[in-house]
Amino acid sequence: MKRIDVLDYLRGFALVGIIFINIFQMIPYEHMPQDYGFWSQLEVGVLKLIDYGIYGRFYTIFSFLFGIGFYLFISRAKARGDKAYLLFVRRLLILLVFGFIHSKFQPGEALMLYSILGFLLLPLYNLKPAVNLFLGIVILVLGQSFGALGMSLSMFVLGLWAGQSRIFEQVGQYKKRWIIAQVVSLLLIPFGLWAQHAIIDRTGMLDVGMAAGAIAEDVFYVTSLTLLLQYPFMRKWLMPLNRLGRMALTNYIMQTVIILTLDAVLGLSGRAYYLILAMIAAEILLLQMVFSTMWLKRFAMGPLEWIWRLGTYGKIPEHYKSEGNQEGQLKNDFQ
Repeated sequence: MKRIDVLDYLRGFALVGIIFINIFQMIPYEHMPQDYGFWSQLEVGVLKLIDYGIYGRFYTIFSFLFGIGFYLFISRAKARGDKAYLLFVRRLLILLVFGFIHSKFQPGEALMLYSILGFLLLPLYNLKPAVNLFLGIVILVLGQSFGALGMSLSMFVLGLWAGQSRIFEQVGQYKKRWIIAQVVSLLLIPFGLWAQHAIIDRTGMLDVGMAAGAIAEDVFYVTSLTLLLQYPFMRKWLMPLNRLGRMALTNYIMQTVIILTLDAVLGLSGRAYYLILAMIAAEILLLQMVFSTMWLKRFAMGPLEWIWRLGTYGKIPEHYKSEGNQEGQLKNDFQ
């Protein structure tokens, strides 16, 4: 089954946003004094960008992609004649182990939540796409009182619907629909931002407010990047995102390792300005893009992805060893 490259670009894009949130969750920061002039104004601008364009946005994209990944994994396992559900359960349990270890160091860790909610997707696989679309929307609307739990589950189900509908495999065929979704979501962004701040200011319900502000922006981000990737030159220019996303698990956890190491060595907690932390986050991303590109020139997947896969199958699966297309098979299967 042909690999859907756009999903790797989207995973990489999601990681770009996630690190700017995670770094200030792990490292308490100071605000830059106003007498720093340009630099203090720049920090204010960065924080506004975080508030309006990043916070609460990128983990939902990641959750959506998890739902698509579930569909692809089960479908491909069934096509090979494997015990698809058993393999996915083992996959979730290994992810739970990764998440448990990661949670000891990262307060905003998401892998444990993903692994637990992932079990709820199993009975939904055989439902019709229209039913899963309806369920996803209902959970999105009614589940916001449960915070990240409700949002993640709704995105999982909507991702499952997207996988069933093969919307990322037929972008060219339905390009006009993608453009309509892009334009409509762009027009709805101001209303979403107004709703976000109105809900937070009047009720104090941060998760509900952020969800209201995130939906239109998430749709705009995903549709815009997907449409850009229909042009070969954009695929080439944005290839670092693809490489970052191909090693999403490794890079997600390594971001925590690098951030905490820098904090321990440089003593950043309570001393660094957020602008400095944002610059560090950008540098980490650049380093990971370079490292991922170099690693994938020699190996078909990241080191933690390899451990995840090996644990899922209990051995190196035969369909990964096929002669003549070993690397291609390895690349095609990991979604």
